[in-house]
Amino acid sequence: MQSIPYYMRYFYPLLLITLLLPFYSQAQSNYKPGYVVTLKGDTIHGFIDYKEWENNPGSINFKPALNEAPKQFTPDEINYFQVGQLEAYRRYNGPVSTDQVNLNNLTTGRDTSFRTAAVFLKVEQDGKYLTLYSYTDDLKKRYFVTEKANNKPFELIYRIYLSPDQGNGKTVTENKYKGQLIYLSSKYNSNTDNLKTSIENSSYDQDLINVVKRINPAEKQVTSRHNSGISFYAGISSGATSVKPPSNSTLYGSDPSSVNSLLPRISFGINAYTNPEVGKLIFRGEVALAVNTFKTYYKEYYYDNAKSYFSFNQYTLSFSPQVLYNIYNSNPFKFYLEGGVSVNFSKYGNSK
Repeated sequence: MQSIPYYMRYFYPLLLITLLLPFYSQAQSNYKPGYVVTLKGDTIHGFIDYKEWENNPGSINFKPALNEAPKQFTPDEINYFQVGQLEAYRRYNGPVSTDQVNLNNLTTGRDTSFRTAAVFLKVEQDGKYLTLYSYTDDLKKRYFVTEKANNKPFELIYRIYLSPDQGNGKTVTENKYKGQLIYLSSKYNSNTDNLKTSIENSSYDQDLINVVKRINPAEKQVTSRHNSGISFYAGISSGATSVKPPSNSTLYGSDPSSVNSLLPRISFGINAYTNPEVGKLIFRGEVALAVNTFKTYYKEYYYDNAKSYFSFNQYTLSFSPQVLYNIYNSNPFKFYLEGGVSVNFSKYGNSK
């Protein structure tokens, strides 16, 4: 029989993946009720393919009805879209900073570079006076704010760079966003000493949501959901384990045969979803207890018709941190790739 060439071993799996890609793409849709607002101001209700967006989406797929073909919208075609009560985005066309904030890639001296782009800004907090947005791409995350009086988003400035003085490599942090927020707080009569202190101590992250929330009055507050979903589970399963006792025909008269154990296993775990509405990435911690009972017979050397046995029980407690990634998702079936480690503690008893 002729063996398969080495390179062909990779060709067939790749061919299979290519053939399945259209079905994979179709099954990966996750349409949720939502609506879009066109550039003319018309509101169209329907369903939006809701993804676990690490970066702000550059486009969305929208269906007026689930049985219709999807239409793609970009910031050049719509002003706003909202997925149920989960997330909302508005169109922005203007300057976006392009300076580095990664400590490994900092420039020497202040970098005020920017690009002009049409993008979707994510609504983080919306109130009577101000709306806070975020925009994340492969470079970094930025925050924007809009005053309801003029409805023009502008970026909250945060820079970090290396000092140009004598090439000493000292890091300089420019927190201009704090001054911007203190000004807005004072403008809307919310600049109490307590709030000013909170702004001065705020980081360029989720702290800004609470700051803007305090500047806005209590009524009409809308904040995007940021909590990861948590779920618990319990299960009962079984598995097969085989044991072959060591050979010693001089002592036993015959070698013991191998033996299988169909162990019962009880497990408890917790799932943490980065986005429970999508369920693409899951972090899991599991604790399980498994019990194996082994028993095998052998013929004694001195007694031809006699049989003896040895047996023992194995109790194994395991802890398994895992990461699951959903690669196929449809209503009747979901398929995950899973990776992790298992730490096992075993104890043996009832040895005979």
